[in-house]
Amino acid sequence: MKLTQLIKSYRPLVLLAFLFGVATVATNLGLQSTSSYLIAQAAQHPSTILLLWTTIVAVRFFGTARAGFRYVDRYFSHDATLRWLRDLKTAIYKALEPRSLVSLKSYSTGDLMTRVGSDVDSLQNLLVGLYEPVFVAALGIFIVLAIGLLFNWRIAIALTAMLIVTGFVLAASSHHLANLSGGLLVNLRSDLSAYLVQTLHGLSDVWALNLQSQAQRDIHTLQSHIRNAKHHLAQLSGIFSGLSLSISWLGMWIILLVGVWDVNHHMLHPIFLPVVALLSLASFEIVNGLPAAFLTAGSLARAQTRVAELTAAPLEEVWGSHQLRSEGNLELIFDHVSVELGDPARTILEDVSFRLKRGERIAVIGPNGSGKSTIVNTAAGLVAPRTGSVRLDNADLCQWDPDALRQQLGVVTQFPHIFHTTLRENLLLARPSAGAQDIAQAIAMTGLDSLLRALPNGLNTVVGERGSSLSGGEIKRIALARVILKNAPLLLLDEPTEGLDPVSERTVMMTLLKWAHARPILWIAHSLLSLDLADQILVLDGGRVVAQGSSSLVRDHPLVRDIVRFSALPN
Repeated sequence: MKLTQLIKSYRPLVLLAFLFGVATVATNLGLQSTSSYLIAQAAQHPSTILLLWTTIVAVRFFGTARAGFRYVDRYFSHDATLRWLRDLKTAIYKALEPRSLVSLKSYSTGDLMTRVGSDVDSLQNLLVGLYEPVFVAALGIFIVLAIGLLFNWRIAIALTAMLIVTGFVLAASSHHLANLSGGLLVNLRSDLSAYLVQTLHGLSDVWALNLQSQAQRDIHTLQSHIRNAKHHLAQLSGIFSGLSLSISWLGMWIILLVGVWDVNHHMLHPIFLPVVALLSLASFEIVNGLPAAFLTAGSLARAQTRVAELTAAPLEEVWGSHQLRSEGNLELIFDHVSVELGDPARTILEDVSFRLKRGERIAVIGPNGSGKSTIVNTAAGLVAPRTGSVRLDNADLCQWDPDALRQQLGVVTQFPHIFHTTLRENLLLARPSAGAQDIAQAIAMTGLDSLLRALPNGLNTVVGERGSSLSGGEIKRIALARVILKNAPLLLLDEPTEGLDPVSERTVMMTLLKWAHARPILWIAHSLLSLDLADQILVLDGGRVVAQGSSSLVRDHPLVRDIVRFSALPN
């Protein structure tokens, strides 16, 4: 997605803003010219003020018009900018929403938030701070040339040449010198944000490993690099502002000397000498802002690239419009599914096939890294298979309407997300319309009663960011309670009882399976304790199904015996 293409939707507003910007420049030139001409006329002591009347009216007109045009210019430019930012943010979120979470996994939380936050917000300077000044300066120079030609071609050429040098040569130089620092500053801010978020999320580990001093040094180092980049940009800004101002005054003196020469050679009326002098000084206001504008071009370009990279992440699925045809025939079928993830691509699942029928419970076991969680992510439509197909209701997942697919699935991911809000709000994410009785039933079924009694404000207790005040087992119970509240017809559970003691694990699984009744269930088992509750077991190793069958059939498989021995659970 080319972000600047969205500006085309507001081309009339942008064009009006640019034109009123040019009108502001033109009226400012007119004000300076007529006011200096009025002073020169008045200095000659005319016999009656009526001789100055036309000039006085012109000064009043240009003064009033300049203020009005500047207001309208700001109105249209900011209106277009804010509308563009609104559409830009909407387009970004629409581009991100259908993408797989796995495709965005390479971005840290801090980096991702910086891209959709400060990087997008910084682009508001693209229209007002960069495009408009360039457009206004380009047309303004032609206006100055036209006005200068009314007096003398030498004055017009000299003034135009100095404006081009001041505006575009200095601007190009400032962009060349600041481009690297501007882009570096954006990257450093992203690195600092990512590091701060990572450190805060792992603060307990930092304290446990006594890494506070190291974390502080790393943060101070990043902040020092940011200060250096800002200092370099500030130095360049001061240098080019000084150069622009110096050239402006030097240009006025040059034009004044040219005007004096023309007056002495009777090529310019003496009364116009102060006019061309002040006109030249006012003309430089058109281009004096260009070097400063181009100082930000590097950071704007880098921010635009970072946002574009985010929206250019691979789109895992091209969704269709399939809706559920028959609730009684909700089967999940993996047909020779292979999945590759990472960069470079690495095979996670290879030629996996199974059928999850109505009322059937399939458990998946295997060593860490064998691809168990990828099966759940693929079944949930979060990951697209490289080869093979995943079908639900006899339709490929990519043919489903995404909202309709989500309604059919109750999912517990490997790392459930808990929001920084109350326990009640976290539960109601599954079904906002759920009543108090529904919540109480879900809490009782998942064994959250003890947690509820321990919380100071019960369901209204804020549980902290990512559930920082909760244990791993309590977070899994909350995720299970969400599944119960959602009441979806197919359940995908990734280690739903992780963090629970053996007795609680067995109790929760038996309660959940009893509640599920005829719902098909695919669950990743982190232990072998409740495998006898499954109708079928898949044993994964290296992304391949190495054994498949009932609990009694797979129990003697060498890999299963190794898992039993490793987990120290009774055979």
